[in-house]
Amino acid sequence: MADRLVRITDTFWNIRGSFKLGGLLDIGTQASLARLESGRFVMLDAYTLQGSVKDEIFALTDGGAAIEAVLHLHPFHTIHVERIAEQLPHAVHYGSTRHRTRAPAVSWSPLSIESPELAAHFAADFRFSVPAGVPLISLDERLHFSSVLAYHRASRTLHVDDTLTWSTLPLVGGLVFHPTLAKVLERRPGAVAEFRAWAHELIELCAEVDHLVTAHMRALPPDPRVSPRLHERVRDALRKVEPALVQHERRWG
Repeated sequence: MADRLVRITDTFWNIRGSFKLGGLLDIGTQASLARLESGRFVMLDAYTLQGSVKDEIFALTDGGAAIEAVLHLHPFHTIHVERIAEQLPHAVHYGSTRHRTRAPAVSWSPLSIESPELAAHFAADFRFSVPAGVPLISLDERLHFSSVLAYHRASRTLHVDDTLTWSTLPLVGGLVFHPTLAKVLERRPGAVAEFRAWAHELIELCAEVDHLVTAHMRALPPDPRVSPRLHERVRDALRKVEPALVQHERRWG
């Protein structure tokens, strides 16, 4: 299936890209383009620009020259990092320590993607949310729960990678927290309480969200403005993982 660029609003566009498991099953991936108050642009996550998607994005951004930064939000989404750096050599690249390790040739900003300093730098345009009670970068590279969630204020759009996933599978489908949550919760007292507190902050934020874009499904999730609203869906997702949270809390405090 071909890549496509989806116009979410006149200040936010989402790339629905391809990612094949085992080279066969295409579960999709994403990146986004957001216009800043300044009129310039940033990309959220990396994806190699090609074909009509590249043509459309370059038409919006003066051949890519108006893209001032790429925010690499998920530590384990690294396949396209080096290629997008080659395509946008003038842009500032912000990532995690894992991004810097996996792509040392890229000229990285010293500000990490999860840092308060980066959040302050982009505060006029974005609100970032970093999951608590779990590591951003799991030592087990099979566990991809954490990412930095990015809320674009002008378009009221929430860009989220694996932390929240959308699927149309029967019985287990809908909006859910990534199934690796139980394995990544930190094994210490208070980790569950911190995660719950973060999740409730996310629920409050989602009351403002008009648009949601998620990775690993070729189709976009339902319009968050249609009942049930997004904050209700996230509240339900939290309810579904409560048994795992209780079990972890009983063991670790």
